[in-house]
Amino acid sequence: MSEWFENWFTKAKEHFDSAVLLKRSGKLRDVLSRLYYAAFSLMVAVCGEPPSGRWKHKGVLKPFFNWLFKEGFSLSEEEQELLKEFYDRRRLADYSTEVILSKEVEIFEELVNKLFEVVDDWRKNNS
Repeated sequence: MSEWFENWFTKAKEHFDSAVLLKRSGKLRDVLSRLYYAAFSLMVAVCGEPPSGRWKHKGVLKPFFNWLFKEGFSLSEEEQELLKEFYDRRRLADYSTEVILSKEVEIFEELVNKLFEVVDDWRKNNS
């Protein structure tokens, strides 16, 4: 695995671990934000260096979906839609006072766990 991948994969795990700790404290806004950044970091890890500058949050989705297809992985329609919606939900968690429900956090936590499974499977097959 490349240094790029390893660094971003480690960052994804750190974000996820932070989400777990924050969840124990009931800080659902911060949990949702850290879960988002775990997902974003995983996508950046597998997509590699951006074509120019840095990866934009919504800009990494298409290359990530292409990566999934190329590598023979898939997400359900619901998971794809959640991933597309995740950035906006994270922004609301960070920049609004809207209530974040524990059920919503659970749904996004499941999504991030699925992304880790996919990336771990790919990693095992490509090491």
